Amino acid sequence: MIAGTWPEDYGSPIFIRGYEGRTYDDVIQAFHDDAVMLLGEGYEPAGQHYVEGDWSVLRAVLATLLLFFFVGIVLWLQMLLWRPVGTLTVTYVRRGNKR
Repeated sequence: MIAGTWPEDYGSPIFIRGYEGRTYDDVIQAFHDDAVMLLGEGYEPAGQHYVEGDWSVLRAVLATLLLFFFVGIVLWLQMLLWRPVGTLTVTYVRRGNKR
């Protein structure tokens, strides 16, 4: 899933696009599908940056406060067993004379 593009108009020879998904494989698949399409338009990936997802401090505090009601145990188990998926940011550059 594409998270966003900057700048939003495609007239620029360089643009940045972010990808998100439910799993790391979904993120990579979205990037691959988009990169193949953009390669046909003359754009190539010039750089990539992946930022690992993390849980918020508010969620940890809430889970700690709810430990006495046993709901917090479920929240802590979820945070310990599953890592949130991060965001892949890719910079594309137009190569050649294609427009």
